[in-house]
Amino acid sequence: MKITKDPGNIRDYFKKWPRFYFIVREVFSPVWWSGVSQKNFIKLHQGGKIVNLGSGPEIIDERVINVDAHKYPSVSVVADITKLPFEDNSIDSAICNTVLEHVKNPEGAVSEMHRVLRSGGYAYTTVPFLYPFHASPDDYTRWTHAGVRELFKNFEIEEIGVRAGPFSLLATWLCYICATIFSFNSEFVYWILVNLFMFIFFPIKILDVIGSRLPFSIHLSAILYVIVRKK
Repeated sequence: MKITKDPGNIRDYFKKWPRFYFIVREVFSPVWWSGVSQKNFIKLHQGGKIVNLGSGPEIIDERVINVDAHKYPSVSVVADITKLPFEDNSIDSAICNTVLEHVKNPEGAVSEMHRVLRSGGYAYTTVPFLYPFHASPDDYTRWTHAGVRELFKNFEIEEIGVRAGPFSLLATWLCYICATIFSFNSEFVYWILVNLFMFIFFPIKILDVIGSRLPFSIHLSAILYVIVRKK
């Protein structure tokens, strides 16, 4: 069976109305965000030039320069994050939030991040660990916490933690499992159901208020975050 991306890019379609999209996502997404957020990171590293690589339509902070391959209204620089149009050592801080799994060459993107950051500059990145396939426009890679260390081996690792814990993982997988059962071999119906089942299973994520802090939750999490510093 040929597996393709979400037909019609359902979520990408609703990104045309970013405020509506992000409100719905925050409330009904099966993911409970824990650990260090992008905004927490900016508060700690708010001086100088900050870029958000693969930003999409989201505006985290007016001081942040949005970089994306698509020209959303909020994007200041349209570019491939594996070929950034910035000079060496010209950026103070970088953010790359759930983007690397959608890049064919994530190592190249991390290498570019290293190139443009100044010495001592910080980067905040989130990556999926056990999160299911989600195309935007495609989906290639997953990382364990050991894999994250290897990916950022040229940086000094400041912190690795759980961004979405085991109950977010459970809620998300229930959406995909139920969609698989009730799609009756129709891929179009499958992707519609994946999104619709979020409205049923999203309350489970609230258990991650505790679940994401449990010992060894990093071994069974949906999404990880890492904060690194350029040596």
